[in-house]
Amino acid sequence: MLAVQVFAQTAYKGRVTDAKTKEPIPGAVIYVQETAKSVASDANGNFTIQAQPGNTVRITFIGKETLNIKLVDEQSLAGIRLQDADKVLDEVVVTGYQTQRKVDITGSVAVVNMKDVASIPSGNIISTLQGRVPGVNIATDGTPGGVATSVGIRGITTINNGTPLYVIDGIQTRDNIATLLNPNDVESIQILKDAASASIYGTQAANGVIIITTKKAKKNDTRVDFSARLASQNFHTGIKMLNAQQWGEAYWAAYKNDGVKPVHDQYGSGDVPVIPEFINGAKTIRSGDTDWAKEVYNRATLQDYNVTVSKGAENGSSVFSLNYFDQDGLVRYTNFKRVNVRANTDYSFLKNRLRIGENINITNWQEKLKPAGIEELTIAQHPLIPVYDINGGYAGPTQGLGDKPNPVRLLDQQKQNRSNQWRIFGNMFIEAEPIKNLVFRSNYSVNYRTGFFSTFEPKWHEGDRTVDVNAVTAENNYDRQWIWTNQVTYRVNIGKHAINALAGVEAKENMNEFLNARRENYIIQDIDYRYISAGDGKQTNGGLASRTAIESFFGKIDYAYNDKYLLSGTIRRDASSRFGENNNAGVFPGVSGAWRISQEEFIKKSTFINDLKLRASWGQNGNDLLDNEATYTKYSTNLVMGGYDIGGINRGIIPNGIIKDRSGNPNVKWEVSTQTNFGFDLSALNNKLQITLDYFVKKTKDMLIDRPYIAIIGEGGSFAYNGASLSNKGFEGLIGWRDNIGKAFNYNVTLTGSVYKNKVTDVPADIFYTYGGGNGSDKTIVGQPLGSWLGYRTNGLYTTEAELNDGVNQPGKGLGRIRYVDVNGDKVINDKDREWLGSDQPKFFGGLNVSMTYKAFDMSFFVNGMVRDAYNNSKFYTDFFQLWTGNHGDRLLDAWTPSNSGSTIPALTAVNLNDEGRLSEYYIENGSYLKLKNLQIGYTLPAVVANRLKLRNLRVYLQGQDLITVTGYKGADPEGLGYPYPLPRIFTAGLNFGF
Repeated sequence: MLAVQVFAQTAYKGRVTDAKTKEPIPGAVIYVQETAKSVASDANGNFTIQAQPGNTVRITFIGKETLNIKLVDEQSLAGIRLQDADKVLDEVVVTGYQTQRKVDITGSVAVVNMKDVASIPSGNIISTLQGRVPGVNIATDGTPGGVATSVGIRGITTINNGTPLYVIDGIQTRDNIATLLNPNDVESIQILKDAASASIYGTQAANGVIIITTKKAKKNDTRVDFSARLASQNFHTGIKMLNAQQWGEAYWAAYKNDGVKPVHDQYGSGDVPVIPEFINGAKTIRSGDTDWAKEVYNRATLQDYNVTVSKGAENGSSVFSLNYFDQDGLVRYTNFKRVNVRANTDYSFLKNRLRIGENINITNWQEKLKPAGIEELTIAQHPLIPVYDINGGYAGPTQGLGDKPNPVRLLDQQKQNRSNQWRIFGNMFIEAEPIKNLVFRSNYSVNYRTGFFSTFEPKWHEGDRTVDVNAVTAENNYDRQWIWTNQVTYRVNIGKHAINALAGVEAKENMNEFLNARRENYIIQDIDYRYISAGDGKQTNGGLASRTAIESFFGKIDYAYNDKYLLSGTIRRDASSRFGENNNAGVFPGVSGAWRISQEEFIKKSTFINDLKLRASWGQNGNDLLDNEATYTKYSTNLVMGGYDIGGINRGIIPNGIIKDRSGNPNVKWEVSTQTNFGFDLSALNNKLQITLDYFVKKTKDMLIDRPYIAIIGEGGSFAYNGASLSNKGFEGLIGWRDNIGKAFNYNVTLTGSVYKNKVTDVPADIFYTYGGGNGSDKTIVGQPLGSWLGYRTNGLYTTEAELNDGVNQPGKGLGRIRYVDVNGDKVINDKDREWLGSDQPKFFGGLNVSMTYKAFDMSFFVNGMVRDAYNNSKFYTDFFQLWTGNHGDRLLDAWTPSNSGSTIPALTAVNLNDEGRLSEYYIENGSYLKLKNLQIGYTLPAVVANRLKLRNLRVYLQGQDLITVTGYKGADPEGLGYPYPLPRIFTAGLNFGF
């Protein structure tokens, strides 16, 4: 009888409805965890399921929060109301040493929707945010692992290091995120953009703060999650270059245009160029027709695997995750491989009055490094040179073919250049709540990295050139950082008044040390012998260390009246070892306020507005990323400059002397950014419409620069001081719309945009006309964007004799040559005609994200873009035959001739009489672009089926990245100017499932 009672099943009936609309929800899954039985609600939301008292029933539906109910009696499932999973107004976010409801935030804080980026294959979670967050400009290239990703928040605000501060689970760092964090572990990202929000971090916050929170276990829930993705990466951004025959024809045309009979060491001296059988006198190198891009770049794979186990209970939780990430690069042999292990636990005692926990992250990453400058070399190398000679050795440049090394030789011989690094990153904390809402917290964090680097310079022979010396360079270094934070918070509600106060003290130390050595002459070049002791030739070594420390006091108070009027004030005092004894401490205040108009009675009656908030803030932040040694007078031993024949006998050993390298400045202090922000947040039409708009003015002063000095000052003339100032101002906004069509189709559209203006507002008088590109006499960068170009304006090409007779003395001008503008009207083209031509800073950047679901299917795409000017320095190779003896772009095939007078490409010539390599408008293009950055299609197994398979969820998807680019830019890729590591086009197949 007891057995029958234990296993007896009861039919539980219930109905599932929407908590907001009260409408029934058909297709909700009701799942009994103990028996794995499941049913789905019908068209009216009704269901019946067999279970027994004490069982736990899970109710799930796409877009709704999962509900767990423990059965007590037959009425336990009678009326089930599911809340929206995305509760915008009540969302809790981390804003620096504390959490806040998003609706209570008074500053400019961007919250990233992790659903939009979770499945994008990247070793660096930050790179996936490109174009998705207003006011945040992220630049990345194709370097494996995303280690070359950089972030700018609200423009360029310093001439020094502009890296933002990252705060991961409360741990502060500026290290590369790719080397310490698995993207799959990230639960949320918040970006503090205005000074008032970031001022709680004081001297470290001038470049903005990015707060990252990792995943925690959910209460009373045990989960096992697995994800895998495999991607194919393809090279697609090459510049079309001349082949061997076309190069010869261009050479012949250039000399004929100059009125000279063409003669070339390789192509002969006939009426037409003839490709020889061999290109060297020894006849060991046959002529080639090499597409060097195909030799340097290849298709590459990316693999990413994740396992996460989490268990949550009433009084604690634990999470363990393991990640393996392996990305080959487009450049042959390059690779980034990372193994990441993370564990966090938290437990509560004494009825949740005492809480302890830890986060620990251990990462090992290995990189195989590319030869320096290989991207530029790929387009510069001559096509007539083959990869190998007839004996299987490396071919190389010979007479008339330039002097660039063989790219394949560099790749083959440097493919074992590598680094192997470890990082331990984590914290432990204890919280005590002796009385309700009064919380003491002590947090100690550690960030320790150690690394080994090895590069090999082999003996080599290519073409006519030989190097008989080889060498190994090895380095060991480490970084060690610890931060100890002690804080107290108190929350109190008195009637309509709500107060939240925070006070804390913090100590921080950074230590770095390295030791390197170089040795020559290795008889055996095999990788197993590439260690310092295996060589027997010349050896050198070096080593240095640095240490910085900061002591801080901070406080913050938030006040709210009737959930309507919000006010927040912050202050922080930092004292740093980086700065001189006269200015080693600084105070950074911030204040912000908001008015939730939607809480006013005259708005509450509105059916249009759900929430409307006006915000204003002012604050100051610091930047301490300056030269550690700026305050110190430095001396060094030096035989060449400091050696002296004290005995005056002009023989024997001259002793080393000591010279003064630089003079210290005890008055040096940190840069200070002052920022004012105005914004509003609107949620309307039953929260379907979301709008956020901000206007800001950010001014940076006291930027640290090194004063240039004249030779008569002598040794020690280098001197650091606070001098230049910058200003940034701009608008940024986000607009989102989410809705459904019928009961099965849901969609979400989000558009972001940012526009800002940057300019230098002041530089010291002694460098007023020379700093940052000034011409030394009457042109200064003050009033111009940082990094502006000073060069010559152009007016097309000279195309007629009448234009040549314009009365302007331009040395080297002729038909088909660039026509420079006589700016000052003196009828002479010279240095005095240079003008400011702009900069490549973005004028606008933004993105469009669209996601849709229909039943079990989902699709999303993301488009990002930028409006800016671009200096296309690849034109040095592609458009001017006379500037370089290596390869050129096939644009030269359309160069100007009298019969092709509509061409904008200068006529072919072999001599640079017109000085067309000078900086001019000819190199400046419209660098704007629009990219289909991401397209994804997925299928999620219906919950009813998944539950029967004892799965919590299962999803498969296909994804493409960097698919389509619309641009007028003539370089390789408008997203990465210059010669960056090329961005790949990526196709990914992925799988996620959980128990």
